[in-house]
Amino acid sequence: MESTSNMFNDFLNKHTTVTDEKCSKHHVNKIIFDVSKEQPFCPICQKNEHETKEKELTIKYTNQIKKRRTSKVLAKDSIMTDSDLKDATFDNFEVTNDEQKKALHVAKQSAYQYLNKDNQFNTLLTGEPGRGKSHLALSMLKAVNNTSEKPQSCLFVSVDELFRRIKDSFNYSDNKYSEGNMVRLLTNVDLLVLDDLGSEASMNRDKSASDFVQKILFGILNARSRTIITTNLNAKELEAMYNPKLVSRMEKGVQGHLIKFTEKTKDKRLVDF
Repeated sequence: MESTSNMFNDFLNKHTTVTDEKCSKHHVNKIIFDVSKEQPFCPICQKNEHETKEKELTIKYTNQIKKRRTSKVLAKDSIMTDSDLKDATFDNFEVTNDEQKKALHVAKQSAYQYLNKDNQFNTLLTGEPGRGKSHLALSMLKAVNNTSEKPQSCLFVSVDELFRRIKDSFNYSDNKYSEGNMVRLLTNVDLLVLDDLGSEASMNRDKSASDFVQKILFGILNARSRTIITTNLNAKELEAMYNPKLVSRMEKGVQGHLIKFTEKTKDKRLVDF
């Protein structure tokens, strides 16, 4: 079979005319298409231009794939139940007392350290609901997602909603929220937020997480070393709800990266009436 290159050369020979004008760069005679009124062109210049465009398209396509696997993961794959949370940033985190000021400082400092993939530690945000834990956690993710020199995949997941979707997928083998798919996704992202840990077990009478929940969480956290966790539970409540080995995985490297809200900070969701 005749090669594409030979076919192209054959086409040029049949449908072009060699002119007396020479290319100043390659010192070859320019050619012109017989059916065209365009200016004569250098075949080497045109070939190089074509190859350059092909390379640019390849780079563009490669970058699109890379972005889909990194910086676009946060927007495309996150599981977020609070629509008001989507606009959360460090800039719009409300600071009215020293506790919030310290929390913002630790969150910013941790986010800065997460910019380096070699820095491996978990961040734990604890305290009563409505204090801004999720707000800070998402702000950390956005800071890393938007400013990391080397693109990182960042993911925000509401734990309760995660398990609801996994359970809903049981009857559909091709569901994107199957246990296998979600464990792979949450395990492989560079930086993960597990939001509102403990809510998935709050309906259990003995306040303990089911074996199913603990197995999945352990599989995820055992394979990770860079996770941001928000929870309404304190240390004793975490130990009562989860297996000690799982709690140990949650607390990987949290020293210096613990953000705790107390009664000093009011519930931002409460409305006076």
